[in-house]
Amino acid sequence: MNKVLPDKWVRKSIYDAMNDMVISSTEIPFYDSRVTGSVIPPYYVLMTTQTNEVDKNNKCEWFWDSSILLDIVTVYGSQGNTGSRLMADDIADEVRSRINSIALDVGSGLEIITKTQSFPNDISTVTRNENIFRKLIRLEMTIK
Repeated sequence: MNKVLPDKWVRKSIYDAMNDMVISSTEIPFYDSRVTGSVIPPYYVLMTTQTNEVDKNNKCEWFWDSSILLDIVTVYGSQGNTGSRLMADDIADEVRSRINSIALDVGSGLEIITKTQSFPNDISTVTRNENIFRKLIRLEMTIK
C-alpha cells in the first residue's frame, strides 16, 4: 500500500475541530495521549489509542480502516463534593457533534469515506482524594 499512514492527519483534524471548545463557560482542552503543562485541568479530552488496518476489499485501490479512541475526563475533589457525570456527558455530546463534520487535510492525499461512532462503557473511579468520571468515544473511519 502506498498511501500515508493516516494517524497524524486524523489527530490534526480532530484537534482542529475541537480547538476552542467551551462547555458551561469552561474551556475544554484537547491533548494528544497525555496532559501536558504544570497544572492539570479538571476537565479535558485525550486522543488515545489509534489503529489502522489495510482494507483490501476494493479492487481498484486499498483503503484504511482507521480508528481513534477519545477519552473525556472530568475530575472532582472528593472533599464535600461527590461530583457529577453531567459535565462528562455534556463534553461527550459536543465532541460527538463536532467529529461528525471532520475531514482530513487536503495535503494528506487521504479522504474519509465513512465514519462510525461507538460509545464504550463509562469509567468511574473514586479514590480518597478524587472522583473521576470518564466517557469514551471511538471514531472508526474508512479512509480512501
